[in-house]
Amino acid sequence: MTSTTKTAWPELVGKTADEAVKVIKEESGLEKIHVCGPGSRTTRDIDDERVRVYVDEDNKVTSGPTCG
Repeated sequence: MTSTTKTAWPELVGKTADEAVKVIKEESGLEKIHVCGPGSRTTRDIDDERVRVYVDEDNKVTSGPTCG
């Protein structure tokens, strides 16, 4: 990933998970995009090639996805 690659998408809050994944792939080229629903367990490791998209019960993004 280059220093000019986008690494955060606060504008996706409120969008559906599918919309968010599509935008992130288009803007970053990353493939490791994990959608995490309520109560999902995640690891604490940092991975600059991964983006987690946190969604609520309605599959809407609840916080701005970031790399890591």
